[in-house]
Amino acid sequence: MKKFTVVVILFILNPNIGKACAWYDADFEYFNLFTQEIIQNKEYEPFLLTYSNAFYNSESYHHGGFLQTFQPDENIEAWQKYFKNTLTYDETNALVKIIHIKHLNNIKKGTLTHELFKKLGKNFYTNFQEGLDYLIEAKYLEPYMSFSDFTYYKNGDYQNEITIKSASSLDYNKTHKALISLYIAAKNKEIKLRYAYQIIRFNHYTKHYKEAVSAFDTYVKPIQLDTPIYWYALDQKAGALRGLGRKDEANWDFFQVFIHSRNKKQSAYLSMFFLEESNFETLLNKAKTTEEKNIAYFLLAYNGFANPVPIMEKMLANNAKSDVLKVLTARAINSIERDYLPYTIYCSSKEDCEKYGNRLPIANSYDEDEHEENHDFIHELEAVVKKAKSKSNEEFWHISDAYIKFLKKDYAQSLQILNNIQTKNDVYIAEIEKMKMLNDILSQPTITAAYEEVMMQKYSEFFNQENATKKYKYESIPDTQNFIYDILANRYLLQGELGKSFLMTNFLSDLQYNPNVELTKQLEAFYKKPNKTSFEKIIAKNLNDVGNTTAFFNVIYGDKAMREANFSLAKSHYEKAQNFSGIPRTMYDYESDSNEQVKHVYKNNEYDGFRNISSTIFGHNELECYECGSDITMKAEDLSYFPFLKNYMNKLQLADALLVLERVGKGNDYKAAKANQLIGNLLYNTSVLGFYRETFVMDVNNANSPKFQFWNRESTIGNFYFKNYNWNSFIEPDNFDFALQYYQKALNSSQDNEQKARILFQMASAEQGKYYQWETNYEFEDLDYNDPNREQKVADREKIWDKTKNLKYRSYFTMLKKNYSTTQTYLELKGQCSYFNYFVSK
Repeated sequence: MKKFTVVVILFILNPNIGKACAWYDADFEYFNLFTQEIIQNKEYEPFLLTYSNAFYNSESYHHGGFLQTFQPDENIEAWQKYFKNTLTYDETNALVKIIHIKHLNNIKKGTLTHELFKKLGKNFYTNFQEGLDYLIEAKYLEPYMSFSDFTYYKNGDYQNEITIKSASSLDYNKTHKALISLYIAAKNKEIKLRYAYQIIRFNHYTKHYKEAVSAFDTYVKPIQLDTPIYWYALDQKAGALRGLGRKDEANWDFFQVFIHSRNKKQSAYLSMFFLEESNFETLLNKAKTTEEKNIAYFLLAYNGFANPVPIMEKMLANNAKSDVLKVLTARAINSIERDYLPYTIYCSSKEDCEKYGNRLPIANSYDEDEHEENHDFIHELEAVVKKAKSKSNEEFWHISDAYIKFLKKDYAQSLQILNNIQTKNDVYIAEIEKMKMLNDILSQPTITAAYEEVMMQKYSEFFNQENATKKYKYESIPDTQNFIYDILANRYLLQGELGKSFLMTNFLSDLQYNPNVELTKQLEAFYKKPNKTSFEKIIAKNLNDVGNTTAFFNVIYGDKAMREANFSLAKSHYEKAQNFSGIPRTMYDYESDSNEQVKHVYKNNEYDGFRNISSTIFGHNELECYECGSDITMKAEDLSYFPFLKNYMNKLQLADALLVLERVGKGNDYKAAKANQLIGNLLYNTSVLGFYRETFVMDVNNANSPKFQFWNRESTIGNFYFKNYNWNSFIEPDNFDFALQYYQKALNSSQDNEQKARILFQMASAEQGKYYQWETNYEFEDLDYNDPNREQKVADREKIWDKTKNLKYRSYFTMLKKNYSTTQTYLELKGQCSYFNYFVSK
């Protein structure tokens, strides 16, 4: 017999317990295009698939474009009927749940103190005296209906402590006797049944379990009235049976409540005892009708949901029109969606991404066995739905079949099924029209200008929404519109239209996080395109304010050229970037009520990505500390030979100065050596290891980020499309050879040993950068923490690192130690750099 552990049950009720992060929400991880809420019986809506909450709530999930469905309370409807519909639903709800007991006592005395009673008049009490007297008793008892006392704090204020007393705090004999007297006196069957419910509930919460069970037979059954309160009473009896340890009997009663009560389904399910499969078998054996059997099967599948198809086959044989079979089908489709329609595709390399497809929808799985299992699941589900269609012509089955074929990329067949569905149901019609649009767009091999116009005509309402191309916010649930924009972004990428692909899901300002030159060129071309189509004009809304857009592009181009030591090309671009208003950054305005993001305004002396670059960028660091100020970390070189190097420069002035230094460096004297040394310093200082590493990577400071990591050696953004571009900052690896080339020129020209010692140390630092790049890219086997030989393997790996480092990446340290150990610079470096001191002492 298969066992269901308590842990499994808890996970089903709260799937987030397995996640370390409290903010994790599994229902934000995929595109739920199939609207689960199209099931017609809304009583079962809480049992649709969700991994984020104990039960599904349509108020929280609007993936498919439907607003939450209002489910009226069956108890309130029963009261409406008792009051002969003289009250609206809202008025009835207020009377039963909200209006204070004092107002009911007042109307009983002939005094109208509540607006509703003033509207209804004194005759309202005369006409419905029994019901109002019952409500007075029920409102008196309600605060006590719990097993034990508990305390809560209103609005979280510990000064406002509120203690709720339990049922045991009431005088049992007095209360019980009073309820029985009221039951006997009641003439209206509905009100009599409600007193019977109160008798059973009171006994249940005072743990008089035997009396509660007995009271059901004594006071409820004789009335023979099938109204919502009957099932409420049975729910209380079932709780008492559970208190007596009669679990199978309790399960059966809760099962009946689950079947018959609209609003008690969730609580009835939670109250059932399901630790073993035998608990379900007991329900199946007692089930008399086909629907009772189907609901038992449904609970089995719901409680241990994996591949529900085998259970669905049994349910289908019982009753193809079963509501719970449709619920299980919707859950199964939603489960498959989570694999086929991930919100974000995670992959570690371009090859890894391509392995799982490049035309959405995709099957996104990292385990090949699981991948195949999911494919089998969708085929099995398709077969079951086909059988259901043959037994029942309900629209639900046709829509489900069409959607499964859509997931399998059989767009033509899906569209054919949808076109043949005849229905007047507004919910079904909306779902069908949405699915037709999905099939239409996804079936296009390319998105041409002509098809863009077709989309604008056929789906104008969809594409012309205000801020239609708005970048996703982290708190928004992925919806159909987001999915379509992802699809189009993917298609444009495959077509080579990188600019349009990027702008489908990103703002232009996001380019700063990965300033890719090829992408920038295409974005610039799109920006300058004179006659944009109507659809392209919508895409162009994401060309957001980056100040002077031309300047923004040219800073990216200029920075790329500077990183490659092409100073003349950099100058030509920086000349076009003089109106650059700063790297676009936002900050929260905490002084406003909305806490909205506002554009950062750079101060006059603040580095903004173009201006206010200190001349210490030509210096060398004496302390490796990115958090410290430049006055602590950096030491300026002697710049007296180069008066054109100002204390603070912009990038155009910097490029100009580098060109002058480059010309001076062609000589063969101390000044030439110094010029080349300064250029080498700048290239090293703006590398990933340098204090000014932010300068040519479109960043505002050197604070740690993915841009400044050696392990971030390949950008996978754009392998499918450019979604969430700003989530993964990336910059191409530095070429430390550029700095080394200028240092070598300086070394060749220098006649000063102190200067040579300093240059060699800087060259050793650049060489260290090359070693880090090698180490990061070296392919080692993954080490399992459970591997008994892990410690030895780690030691072996470190030996390889040390050996390679000493053989290939310590040449300048060796030269420095061998030829310049008597210099003052050498001695100072030993004192300043512990690593160098360790090296020379070996």
